Amino acid sequence: MPELGDWKREIGEQLAGLRLAPVRHTEIVEELAQHLEDRYQELLAGGAAESDARRTALEELSGNELLVAELRRVEQSINQEQPVLGATKGSHLLQFLWRDLNYALRMLAKNPGFTAVAVLTLALGIGANTAIFSMINTVLLRPLPYSEPERLVRVVSIRLRDGADDNVSYPDFLDWRERNHSFEGLAVFETGGATLTATGTTQRVNLAIVSAELFQILRATPSLGRSFLPDDDKSGADGGTDAVILSHGLWQRQFGSDPHVLGRIIHLDGQNYTVVGVMPPGFQFPIQTESPELWITIAHDSAGKDAMTTQRGAHYLDVIGRLKPGVTAARAQAEMSTIVSGLNKQYPDIFPRGTRVVPELDKLVEDVRPAFLILLAAVGCVLLIACANVANLLLARGTGRRREIAIRTALGASRGRVIRQILTESILLSFLGGVLGLCLGIAGIGLLLRLVPEGIPRLSTVGTDSRILVFTVVLSLLTGILFGLIPAFQFSKSDVTESLKEGGRGSSEGVHRSRIRAVLVVGEVAVAMVLLVCASLLIQSLLRLQKVNPGFDHRQAITFGLQAPATYSTAHNLEFFQQVVDAARSSPGVRSASAVMPLPLGGDEADTSFSIDGRPVPKTSRPTTQFSAVEPDYFGTMGIPLVNGRDFTPRDDLKSLPVVIINETLAKRFFPGQNPIGQRIQPGMGNGNGYPPMREIVGVVGDVKQSRMNDGPTPQVYVPLAQSPFSSITVVVRSATEPMSVVSTMREKVAALDKDVPIFAVKTLDEYAAESVAQARFNSRLLGIFATLALTLAVIGIYGVISYSVTQRTHEIGVRVALGAGVREVLQLVVGQGLRLACVGIGIGLAGAFLLTRLLRTMLFGIQPTDLTTFLCVPLILFTATFLASYIPARRATKVDPLVALRYE
Repeated sequence: MPELGDWKREIGEQLAGLRLAPVRHTEIVEELAQHLEDRYQELLAGGAAESDARRTALEELSGNELLVAELRRVEQSINQEQPVLGATKGSHLLQFLWRDLNYALRMLAKNPGFTAVAVLTLALGIGANTAIFSMINTVLLRPLPYSEPERLVRVVSIRLRDGADDNVSYPDFLDWRERNHSFEGLAVFETGGATLTATGTTQRVNLAIVSAELFQILRATPSLGRSFLPDDDKSGADGGTDAVILSHGLWQRQFGSDPHVLGRIIHLDGQNYTVVGVMPPGFQFPIQTESPELWITIAHDSAGKDAMTTQRGAHYLDVIGRLKPGVTAARAQAEMSTIVSGLNKQYPDIFPRGTRVVPELDKLVEDVRPAFLILLAAVGCVLLIACANVANLLLARGTGRRREIAIRTALGASRGRVIRQILTESILLSFLGGVLGLCLGIAGIGLLLRLVPEGIPRLSTVGTDSRILVFTVVLSLLTGILFGLIPAFQFSKSDVTESLKEGGRGSSEGVHRSRIRAVLVVGEVAVAMVLLVCASLLIQSLLRLQKVNPGFDHRQAITFGLQAPATYSTAHNLEFFQQVVDAARSSPGVRSASAVMPLPLGGDEADTSFSIDGRPVPKTSRPTTQFSAVEPDYFGTMGIPLVNGRDFTPRDDLKSLPVVIINETLAKRFFPGQNPIGQRIQPGMGNGNGYPPMREIVGVVGDVKQSRMNDGPTPQVYVPLAQSPFSSITVVVRSATEPMSVVSTMREKVAALDKDVPIFAVKTLDEYAAESVAQARFNSRLLGIFATLALTLAVIGIYGVISYSVTQRTHEIGVRVALGAGVREVLQLVVGQGLRLACVGIGIGLAGAFLLTRLLRTMLFGIQPTDLTTFLCVPLILFTATFLASYIPARRATKVDPLVALRYE
């Protein structure tokens, strides 16, 4: 039974938002409380029940027109109150906003449980978005660190026969540079590695080979010395040696920041270079995971009569350019298409080419952009579900505030005033969630970086900056408005008398709110359904990708790279590599060893055209194949099956018959129904003398995944390394023990042969196999995490709606039980409500997933975006989760006491 103090506390809370003067506030509270107490006692004396007497007293109070008119006059006088002397309109508005904020803080503090749940829910959604956006900001949005980066473009060559991007030959580049009118300048570059000998030490460094215009195009100036000059593109232009520019890090680490380093001679792969400059701190080009530590010019490739720079068919360079002011990429594209078309006609023996002009930033991130945007959409969906959950919490909580809002409205508060107050509370909640979410997001960046595969550009510089803070603030503001609008509009239009009558149950307005809550839950289930289907497809794709046979045994094998000094002759190269392989084979714990160039799944590949003896075709119509040079016993060491014929032997050298081994795909495609052994083909790669010989097929081996695990079978040829020499190789050592245990022995063996030749890129074949599916693993893991979070939030939302519905329908359930309804009927009633909501959400989600999963097509392997099994199993998972979420409150409903329920307000 309420006492006078209870009436005062209740009325005081309802009038707290009026900001009355203390004396006037006390007078009104005393008057209303005494009136309610007197009427309450009178009704009790007349035989009314306590709950009925309480409700009737409140209804009569709200209907007292004189009292309501007086309170409305007080409210209006407050709203029309003039600002204090010297105050501006803006400051007056700030005063009102501050009062709203102060009131919102008090209301949230009164409900710590509700506040904690809402803030944590929002923090999860905002934190996930902040973490992903921080990565997107760093990789996709942050401008390139060069002057006027929007004018930098990549000019990409395209193979017209298959539409694939390709590199550019140096003669083509020279023609592009001479004939265009759209660019201030064009430059070429390629990356690689070299053995640096300086200050008495030898180490492997990353380098970039560039044309002299590069630094001018980038508007980059060395902090010490000079940039490259046009003459530096010619071999031996600087006093008989080529020029080199050092990175700031290498200058500090290797040369002790020596200001007199200019003019110093260093050795790269045994060749002399003169230091002409040092780049400023932080400079990078090209931007990649392992940035170049020094730059040399294209003169490196121009030595000898068969130099790479003289071969129009040698496509191995990238081209970057700076557009002239006012020139668009589209205009440059049109001009370059005309130039390339003319070159195709001028050189009909070269495979025809196309070209595309793309902004440098877009080219840098084009491989990772789709995955990041899909992940951003996924976390956005998680935030939408979080917003729906909080909106449902606010609607449930708002039921207990109907009297407060009704009294405020009766006292003259406009609908806009009520909306403003409720939105203030929503935005405050969202702001608190944003603060916690920012902390979670920053902490989550470290976790994400552990999951992210190597090779994503600029990701090493990820962190928080002003953009991240602005994003979180704006996201928090929009989130607060998004989940606060529905409760604000719902409760601001409440009928005063009806709100005081209904007590929260049975009214049409209460039913309408229940429908809104149901709609929100249906939306949550639909969004969760889409995310679960997408995550399931990616996870299945990853599992199938991991089961793909790469064509070789990647267990118990270690690999390392070797680069022969430039001073070595071709014969010396071959002798040195053979000595290294022989030394590896004789080492303790080694089962077999060989060498290859390039290594499967190692990130490099070499392709060439080939012709078949007796089948003349135009040069531009010749088929293409992957090309590898290998040492004897390579196939046995790698575990590649020899299907037909023989392996290479040490006798297969430049003095013997040129031979080749082909893979099964080439054999089936070009020699169907016949034995290819003894047939002859002519791969386009030379034999060290600049001439590609016709080679006899001596063997057929199984297919190998050369580039990526998700590649289809492609033709591949293998030639003996002794018949097609390379200056660098990858040694493969199969160990009988733990593979890394033989690394120190390999270093000693190589150093014993030449102390100035270090081994580099020491990795197991297991690591290469894992890296080949790293991007797919990252996509599936992250989307799986977000889908699980979405499912959890959706289930919580369903539980909340069903639990609230049980509370609302306690009287109805009590009547049903009193009339004979058993446990089974009550369970069917409650669980059925949850399952109906889930079925509608699942249906909408399936339709959405059927349309949206097509965006994942390029990220899937071995499974279709509309896989029937996935579209059948995922709904069952969601249906089961919904059943469990509904069953718990349903069990509680079965324990309702009919006598208590019938007396329930």
